[in-house]
Amino acid sequence: MLIHACCADCLLKMVESIKEENKFEEIQVYYYNPNIHPRSEYQSRLKAMQLMIGELKMVIPDWKPSEWFGSMKPTLPSLEKGGLKKSERCPKCWELRLKETAKFAKENGFDSFSSTLLTSEYQNSEKIQKIGKIIGKKYNIHFLIPKNICKKLETKGFYKQVFCGCCYSLIERFEEKFRG
Repeated sequence: MLIHACCADCLLKMVESIKEENKFEEIQVYYYNPNIHPRSEYQSRLKAMQLMIGELKMVIPDWKPSEWFGSMKPTLPSLEKGGLKKSERCPKCWELRLKETAKFAKENGFDSFSSTLLTSEYQNSEKIQKIGKIIGKKYNIHFLIPKNICKKLETKGFYKQVFCGCCYSLIERFEEKFRG
């Protein structure tokens, strides 16, 4: 099984979510996140993953933000309204990362793939599940949705981020902080 992972916290929740299913010979982690900005944030999350990953193997593709920005091409109506809103950009981002994970999984002989995005309390798990199933069918590989998705788990001792990862969410987080 190949698990797309965005951060250490969500990976721990995913491992907790699937451990009772006990049907995986091998689990590998795929750290594909061209959405994470700035590079220092990407590196901080990666370092936290490397510190806590234990015996799991991790694949780290090159960080290419141009792939993410290329997938974020806004539609004319969104430009007229002032740019990419969360409701438009998040599904594009999920689709990009799940598609690349499924593609890598299929090309490298994995039976299934999943994503830690399902465990994040900040993401729309229902929409991610739909996107994952569609991509799984397209690439003819099973998208695993754990029976019991752990969204709350007390974790300590490593870097935890305060925003989803993209430059837009970073700006939104600052705006929330300084508005209130």
